[in-house]
Amino acid sequence: MTDELIIKTFESVGIPKMQTTVYLDLLKNKESTATEIAKRTKMHRANVYDLLTKLKERNLIYLSNQEGKQIFSALSTDLIINEEKEKLENLKSAMSYIKTTFISDEIPKVYTLEGLNAVKSLLLGLLEKESELWIYGLAENESIVKIFNEKVMHSFHIERIKKKIGLKMLFYKIPHEEVKTLSSLKFTEARILPKNQQSKNSQITQIVCDSAVYITLWVDPIYTIVIENKIIAKEYIDLYKILWDHSQKII
Repeated sequence: MTDELIIKTFESVGIPKMQTTVYLDLLKNKESTATEIAKRTKMHRANVYDLLTKLKERNLIYLSNQEGKQIFSALSTDLIINEEKEKLENLKSAMSYIKTTFISDEIPKVYTLEGLNAVKSLLLGLLEKESELWIYGLAENESIVKIFNEKVMHSFHIERIKKKIGLKMLFYKIPHEEVKTLSSLKFTEARILPKNQQSKNSQITQIVCDSAVYITLWVDPIYTIVIENKIIAKEYIDLYKILWDHSQKII
């Protein structure tokens, strides 16, 4: 990693460029006086003293006296990491408070995602919810089935089964052997709708998990509409349960 990249990284956590420059100089040259640092960095000694004072306040350097001289040495960056972790935890707590106090679950949050990778990331992210997964509708080219059977999704199924997260799939038409393979996994069930309710052509797959609905349109480019709302998600699940009871199990 270059000094320039380190400086940018430190700036991102609130440590200015000149402070980082002095800190890196101390890391490379070990114990030094302010005069020695000023010569190497080509800064005025008064400015170097100011920067050293600020670095000392951040606990990134320490000061010792040797033969009447002030000697500065660099300390580990572990403290920065711990401080940033604490800030992140505080931010999470603040966002959680805002979400539960000021944002009503009754107001739907709707947005779109684009691309196949977004669908894969979405599926992997659903594992964090640890809630039952419902999938309704099989696109004409069995796109969702192909994703589930990809090697990259094996970890999804392993983690899902480990967490005992159920997966229920409702399809419009008789699926291929891949679906039968999927339905043989633990905590996985698949059913086919009655013939009078089957669709010959479909380009949409609907996924419901916890308090969110995901509607994927299998066109080019692939789009997924995300609706985050408990009431809407419950309405979808209630409908799926009715369809489920009137559908045939895939063996």
